Amino acid sequence: MSEPSSKGKGPWKRRVLVSISVILALVLLALSGLLIYGSYLLGKIDHRTEHPTLSQEEAESIMQEEQEPLDPESDGTIGDAVVPSNPVEPLEKGKHIVNILLIGQDRRPGEGTQRSDSMILLTFNKSTRKLTLTSIMRDQYVYIPGYGNDKLCHAYQYGGMPLLNRTLLHHFGLRVDGNIEVDFSGFQRIIDYLGGVELELTAREAAHLNKVWGWQLQKGKNLLSGQEALTYARLRSIDSDYARAQRQQKVLMSLFDKYKRQSLTKILSLTEKLLELVVTDIPRNQIMSYVLELAPMFSGAAAESFRIPVDGTFKGGYIKVSDTHKLWCQHHIDFEANRRALERIFRK
Repeated sequence: MSEPSSKGKGPWKRRVLVSISVILALVLLALSGLLIYGSYLLGKIDHRTEHPTLSQEEAESIMQEEQEPLDPESDGTIGDAVVPSNPVEPLEKGKHIVNILLIGQDRRPGEGTQRSDSMILLTFNKSTRKLTLTSIMRDQYVYIPGYGNDKLCHAYQYGGMPLLNRTLLHHFGLRVDGNIEVDFSGFQRIIDYLGGVELELTAREAAHLNKVWGWQLQKGKNLLSGQEALTYARLRSIDSDYARAQRQQKVLMSLFDKYKRQSLTKILSLTEKLLELVVTDIPRNQIMSYVLELAPMFSGAAAESFRIPVDGTFKGGYIKVSDTHKLWCQHHIDFEANRRALERIFRK
């Protein structure tokens, strides 16, 4: 029996090899392009490695600005605040938990580093694919390492991200993996780039904003511009600072929801603009790792929201900070109870 003819096999093999080579070349070219584009995007971020630190005298001056005169006759029931000097046990969160702290800075044009007007901890659980937003109340009366007792929001003003992170570790055992900061102007522009955010307002919220700003908002769903959303997120005069924290979370969740529903082309265009508005201490190589690992969670992760300190673990009101002055804050905080609350979040 004669062997099958091998005629034509040579050209066929060459065509296969050429095709494979072309495909590999295109893949490598695409990967190279992605790496170059990724490097280009990362170059737009304000990557902070140094943080301004205020002197003790400068900090004391800022502390006194928020203090109010104490009337010995009418304020006789106001007591001294108790702040534990010993740190709580650090939380063991595991590699499957990533904590990114979002810092909204109370800074106007021409000003330097100001207070952290809002602090929201994004906790990514890579095992359960859950995303948790924890509002950290800014007016908690805490011990700021190196400066003494003061409101938590001043830690950022006195020593930037490192001092704020040290203060959170001291009181809550909270380890922050990275910080992202945006000021008022950047926050508004981010929302405007997305074409506004849709939020449901109560009749009281809409009426107050319309009265103060002359807007035409209504009870129910509204498409808010950057300025309107920022004003809404900072609103607390009609109720409390706790309600304000909930408003901030609502704005953030609406932002996430709208961002993930954009087309890939739109997302890339928006991302390029957004990165110019934020400041972070996360190393560039780590940012790329987080993007690849955590970004997909935004589209399908179950989201929950919390607040620190949790109900029943603190008192709210004025405290006596000197013989002549008082300060409004959250005080007598049970930091260990709040540490345990955070630990439960990490385990979900």
